[in-house]
Amino acid sequence: MPYKVEIANTKSNTEFLLKLPKEILPEFAKRLNILGVKPYLGRSVEGPISAYIYTFPINHMNKVYNFLVSYKINENKETITITDFGKTIINYS
Repeated sequence: MPYKVEIANTKSNTEFLLKLPKEILPEFAKRLNILGVKPYLGRSVEGPISAYIYTFPINHMNKVYNFLVSYKINENKETITITDFGKTIINYS
């Protein structure tokens, strides 16, 4: 059974999601849901707070959005919590 994917309710996550173009939200959600099926898709990162990092691109309107998602896995509850987002945008024509 797939893990449940949740986004941490933080101000930075809310602002990040509100700034995304509405047209890419379905693809963005699809990519996040892939983590529910393959929770160890990202690479493990050790640091003050250990987490997993998952990256993926989405092409939209002559731009490549390269997203970075950090997340934690709770194996007991079969839940993935997305803790933070990041992105870079590359313009092309």
